[in-house]
Amino acid sequence: MSSAGKKKELVIARKIENVFFIVLLFVVLALFTVPIIVYYRSTSNTFESDNNNNGNFSEGGTISNNNVSQNCTRLSWSQDNDVSECHEYTGTACRNFLHQWFQCTIGEDELNIGVSQQEQNQHEGTIGSLSLYLEHYKQCQQQSSAFICQYFFPLADCSTGKSYKATKEDCLLISTGVCSDVWALANNFGYGSLLPDCSTLPNAANDSSSVPIPIEGINDTNGTDGIVCREDFVKTEFICEPICDSFEQTSHLNSQILIYSEVVATGLGLIFCVVTIIVAVKEYKTLLVYPSVLVFFQVLDMIVLVIVLIITAIDRYGLYCSSVSLLETLENPTPFCKFSGVVFHYAIVNLALWWFFHVAIFFHKVLFPFQANRFEKLGRSKYIFATVTVLSILLPLPAVIICLSVDKFKYNIHRFPTTLCISNGAMWFYSVTLPIDILLAFGVMMLIIILWTIRKKTNFLKKKSRTQLSTAEKKILLVFTSFIIFGVFILGHVSDTTAKAGKFQAALREYFECEAFGYVPGKCDRGTFEESPYMSIIVYMLMSLIPLSILNFILKWSSVKSTGNKAVKLTKRYSSFLYRGKSSFITSSESVPDETLSKSEKSAEISENTVHNLTFNSY
Repeated sequence: MSSAGKKKELVIARKIENVFFIVLLFVVLALFTVPIIVYYRSTSNTFESDNNNNGNFSEGGTISNNNVSQNCTRLSWSQDNDVSECHEYTGTACRNFLHQWFQCTIGEDELNIGVSQQEQNQHEGTIGSLSLYLEHYKQCQQQSSAFICQYFFPLADCSTGKSYKATKEDCLLISTGVCSDVWALANNFGYGSLLPDCSTLPNAANDSSSVPIPIEGINDTNGTDGIVCREDFVKTEFICEPICDSFEQTSHLNSQILIYSEVVATGLGLIFCVVTIIVAVKEYKTLLVYPSVLVFFQVLDMIVLVIVLIITAIDRYGLYCSSVSLLETLENPTPFCKFSGVVFHYAIVNLALWWFFHVAIFFHKVLFPFQANRFEKLGRSKYIFATVTVLSILLPLPAVIICLSVDKFKYNIHRFPTTLCISNGAMWFYSVTLPIDILLAFGVMMLIIILWTIRKKTNFLKKKSRTQLSTAEKKILLVFTSFIIFGVFILGHVSDTTAKAGKFQAALREYFECEAFGYVPGKCDRGTFEESPYMSIIVYMLMSLIPLSILNFILKWSSVKSTGNKAVKLTKRYSSFLYRGKSSFITSSESVPDETLSKSEKSAEISENTVHNLTFNSY
């Protein structure tokens, strides 16, 4: 082939390489946008599902008004001249009752209430949620329906400026009487904010038309004394609540597999970390210098995280259960739960930061070698190292502080059996998943550019590259790669958990609510929140391999080989010595002089030995 043909072929090859390089970068960037897309899609689906559910509750969860008589003397309300706004009622849940109440109070014009359209929609959804509970407490549902409608939708007389509201007396009669167990149930499941504060409501109007609604069966408990709870639930004063130290999210076998794999992985990780620390101390002249020290900082993060996991395995439920009831524990996480959340939150982000900055430094040295050498000669490297260290230490702190100080984002149990506590889905996504995703994406792209730059003098048609990596470079690339593999898996696992958090919590709450009224075989579906433990197992195993790759980076294999050869030689010598000693002992035992020897022969032998000893001592 002519030189022109070869040159043309080389140009085409390089164009193909450049196209492949650009496509590869776009593919990597696209792959790392998947966790973000999954999260936002799951969030929007959950939001739409909640809206649809609220709409269904409003239509199918209408408050029963059968107990409300057309006789107005059976209704009670408070009247005041404080109407600030008037809006037409457009809902369905309380329409029948409000029309009746309107006829008893105002009697003409349009039905108006002092609640905006947006608030009406929210209250309709709330009534739908309350209706789910009231279905199990028929008597409470009948007696409280009027009060619920009065509380959420107070009437408004737009012409006179008068408002008509629910009363404190009705609120106290219902909350401490026939609906006392529902009140307790709602508080236990986190719906206390939906219930009114009776002390803030006005007293009933003192006129002849306002007679309190009769409350019958005030001491009725709807048969809760006779309920039978599931084996992993405990009966409290009113309901069955899941037991903190025996409730399991997955089947017993899967839980045991998850626990044992966690113990094995953390045990191996701790061994590798300890050996790495020992070797690092021995090789401090090469390791505890910039930028290799960033790898050492990763080991410190890993060892703290692994120790917390091992402590968890020793007394899992004693450390995480603040109460016998799991519901009470979820409301009040233990100090160790918060501590494990802080460690996990800080360490996982800190690991990613150390890795990213190390890749960035490697990227700068490969692509801008002259500038990197100049910085080294001018002594600027120490300032870069100080900046990197400060940023890596401080950047994870704001999110950790918010999770500790804001109750909405508090660290809490996220699966059973418990391992490490985390914050809620949204906070965890923006403070962990998103930062790690961005750091990994840019770090992987920089590594691709580094490798492409190293071999840019060759093309893919040539069998051998003229650029060879040194052993140190190969080792550090292995460290980078091991963290990429771990990071991708944990990113996928955390993203999947965060994306499903809303549905999981809803399914778990639905299951708890179903079991709260007693165990009925086949009634409550437990399979809606089952999860496979195998992704967690892979993450644990990969986590234990990170310190192993770092140990490989620190070790000088030539020294290890030399030490191994010396050990083999010493072992052989020791074995040979033992073998000779044994042979000598056998020979001496077989050559013991016979007792029948003559005295002259013995004397001759003694004389010969004496001469031999004298001769040996003279040297």
